[in-house]
Order: sequence, then structure tokens, then C-alpha cells
Amino acid sequence: MEKKKRNYTQSKYDYIHKYTQENYITFGTKLKIEEYEELKEMLEAKGMTNSDFIKWAIEKLRSI
Repeated sequence: MEKKKRNYTQSKYDYIHKYTQENYITFGTKLKIEEYEELKEMLEAKGMTNSDFIKWAIEKLRSI
């Protein structure tokens, strides 16, 4: 019985991993510590997450 549960968990993991690879990409950059701290403070003040910020920036660029 334990083996079935383990296989189900592995199948679920494989599905999620494959779906993520096919539909998402990680976007990253290096910032100076001072710049990151300033950005982090501004985002917290606006109630935005990093993802919210990137999506907002994309919309701004589209409108230029």
C-alpha cells in the first residue's frame, strides 16, 4: 500500500514539474544591496510583491 502512495506522490511531482517547465520561467537580476533595500521598501509601502511589480512594469512598457 505504501508503494502506491509513493508512486502517486512522484507522479504528482512529475506533473507539476513538467507543467511548471512548460509554462513558467524564472526572471532574475542582480541588484546592489542599497537598490534592493530601497525597492523592497517601496514595494512594501505600495503593498506589491515582486511579481506584481514585474507585471506592473510590463504594462507600463506596453503603454509607451
